[in-house]
Amino acid sequence: MRARSELDAVVVGARCAGATLALALARRGWDVLVVDRGTFPSETVSTHFLFPNTLARLEHLGVLDTLRAEHDLPLLGYRIVGLGHESAGYFTPIDGFDRAAAPRRSALDMAVLDTAIAAGADARLGERVVDVLGSGTVQDPVTGVVLASGERIRARWVFGADGRGSTVARRLGIPKRRPQAGEVAMLFAYWQDIPDDGYGTLDLGPEAGVSRWAVEDRLHLLVAAGRTGLTRGSGAERRRRYLETLRRFPGTIPPAALERGRMIGPLTVAPESLMRGYFRPAAGPGWALVGDAGHFKHPGTAQGISDAVEQALYVADALSGSRPSLDGYEQWRDERAAEHYDWSFAWGRFPRPEVEPLFRGWATDADAGQDLRDSFSRRVPPSRATAKERMARWFGGPA
Repeated sequence: MRARSELDAVVVGARCAGATLALALARRGWDVLVVDRGTFPSETVSTHFLFPNTLARLEHLGVLDTLRAEHDLPLLGYRIVGLGHESAGYFTPIDGFDRAAAPRRSALDMAVLDTAIAAGADARLGERVVDVLGSGTVQDPVTGVVLASGERIRARWVFGADGRGSTVARRLGIPKRRPQAGEVAMLFAYWQDIPDDGYGTLDLGPEAGVSRWAVEDRLHLLVAAGRTGLTRGSGAERRRRYLETLRRFPGTIPPAALERGRMIGPLTVAPESLMRGYFRPAAGPGWALVGDAGHFKHPGTAQGISDAVEQALYVADALSGSRPSLDGYEQWRDERAAEHYDWSFAWGRFPRPEVEPLFRGWATDADAGQDLRDSFSRRVPPSRATAKERMARWFGGPA
């Protein structure tokens, strides 16, 4: 690392939120260090989808070039099956992207971090931040971080991009607000020899669901979703429930494909308690939070990576202009999240039989199905996919 008495910024967390912020700041001439207790490449519990809006951002940043140089990255349409009704297709193009991608976090995070380092950011991996310098108030602004080794690193700004259990947020006493909970628990694993059908698929029943999509390098992710009991018990019990759930959806995961496929690596456990939402205050004197450290939606709509990238770019732009300030950051973040927060938790619950007309409407009304897909790429608000006129027509009465 370059020797400096004081850096422009320390970013705590080197995954997609922190590495994107480090990349954007380095491109703007900042002297920035990103610190992460983990080593890379490595996995983390996460959704994977990069919808067209985020692919366009990563293309502009040069991250897709880095990713494609190392990996075969398929592009996917989106298929949603709810209570047996299927809506499938591509997205309305955004900067030329009409499909999604879903690389594993080991591939994506490494690509963003490598691009940030190439842009001039420094990285210290396998080192843990245990405290921040300063209390984050006007009288005592944050001025750096303390590592587990006792080393103190001074910086004008400290950014917490260190996830749901953020050390930065905890040490500053930043509370969670507006909590929400879903009812879905998940088990997932990566598989070889599953054919790529060109789509990422979410298939939901009233008590269980599955997801299937190609990640990178001819691997697939298969997800089983169920009630909270799905993730309890021994490893053998969880594996049995996982395979049983996959077999309950032969239209999405054909039995022959499952028989030919081979699960690689461990079964990842994501209990319902891991997917509870919140907002934290976004910024203060000398500090700011990006990604899951500041706001968490339910992964049912796969918006976490998009949020991380957009927040990182907002912060970099806001602090690099002629009048640097994060005074508007929290309002911008919360307004951007307004509809999507509740929307994500609607998808974090299993559909009741009485909402079947909703899924039938999306499946039979091409414009409505397109709006549904485009809500995930942020091209239209979720309220357009559930417009009152449509709801009244589909349900045969007032919305």
